[in-house]
Amino acid sequence: MYLYRITKQDFSEFLANIKTKSELYAPIKTDAVRFQKIDNLDDIYLKTLPDFSVKEFFFRQREKLFSFNGNKVTVKIDKPKTRVFFGLRRCDLNAIAHQDFVFMEKHKDPYYIAQRKGAILLGYHCNEAPSKYCFCGSMDLKDCYDLMFWDKGNHFLVDVGSDKGKKLIDKNFKKTRLKVAEKDRKIKFTDRLKKKDISNLFDNPNWEKGAKLCISCASCTTLCPTCYCHEIKDETKLEDLKSGDRIREWSSCQLKDFSRVAGNHIFREPLLDRFKHRIYHQLQYFKERYNIEMCVGCGRCITHCPTDIDFVQLINEMKDE
Repeated sequence: MYLYRITKQDFSEFLANIKTKSELYAPIKTDAVRFQKIDNLDDIYLKTLPDFSVKEFFFRQREKLFSFNGNKVTVKIDKPKTRVFFGLRRCDLNAIAHQDFVFMEKHKDPYYIAQRKGAILLGYHCNEAPSKYCFCGSMDLKDCYDLMFWDKGNHFLVDVGSDKGKKLIDKNFKKTRLKVAEKDRKIKFTDRLKKKDISNLFDNPNWEKGAKLCISCASCTTLCPTCYCHEIKDETKLEDLKSGDRIREWSSCQLKDFSRVAGNHIFREPLLDRFKHRIYHQLQYFKERYNIEMCVGCGRCITHCPTDIDFVQLINEMKDE
C-alpha cells in the first residue's frame, strides 16, 4: 500500500477536526511526560518517549468490577466515547497488542474490552532512539496501528494500518508513490539486547549484581506497558459487612506479598527470585508459552529505576552456563 503525505499545517487541521468528533489524547509534558486529553494542540510533546504508556486507559490502575449487597450483585461497565490516541511509539503500539492478546483473546475481560473497543491508535515513528536505554530493535515488533506517522520536517508520511485508520484519511492526505521499506521501520542504536534466549542463564551469578541493587519498589512493573499483574479485593465498611465493592488493582511480582498464599507461604520470598522472575516472564516464559515476546524494549524500567539497574547490560555480560 502506498503512503500518504500531509503537511504539518494540514495535520494540525486534521487533529483539530478529530477533537470536534472524539476525545484526543497525546503526550503532554508537566511533572512528567504522559498521555492526557488535549485541549490545546500546542501542548502536544513529542521530543521524548512518554514516561507513562497508555496502559492505564485500557487496563485501569484501579477498577470496580461490581458492587454487592447481600445476594445482589450489580455490574456497571463504563463505556467511554471514541478516543483517539496520537503519539504512540512503535514499542507502545506493540504493548497494546500484547495486552489485547491477554485481555481480549486469551481471557475475554469485559472491562478491558469496553475501554479498548472505541480507541483509535495513531503512531508516531521514532526518527532516532528517544533514550539510550531503548532496545526495541532487539525485539520482534510488528505493525500494530491504525495510522502511522513518520516526521519528515515540514510534513508527515502516513501509513494506513486498518479500516479504522482508512476512515480518517481526508482531502488533506495526498497519496504518494512511496511504500514503507524495512529500513523505515528500523531505529538506529536500539539493538542493545544481544542475548534473546536466556533459558541457559537462570543460574548465572551475574543476576546477583542486579538483585543487590534492587529495592523492590515495583516502579519497573508499574511503568511497564505490558505488565498485567493485579490483585482483587473486597472493600466493605464495618457497619455493613454484607455490602461493598469488588476492586481490581495493579500489583507487582516484585512485591514479596504478591505470591503470598494461605498458610503464609511466599513462593518467591528471596528478592533474587522476584528480580529474575520479571525479566524471565518478559523475555522467556511468555514467549515459550504463546510465541510472543512480552517485552517491547521501551526501556522505561531501566530509565526510571531509582538504583540504575540495566538488566540488558547484565544479560549481555553473561556467559552461557
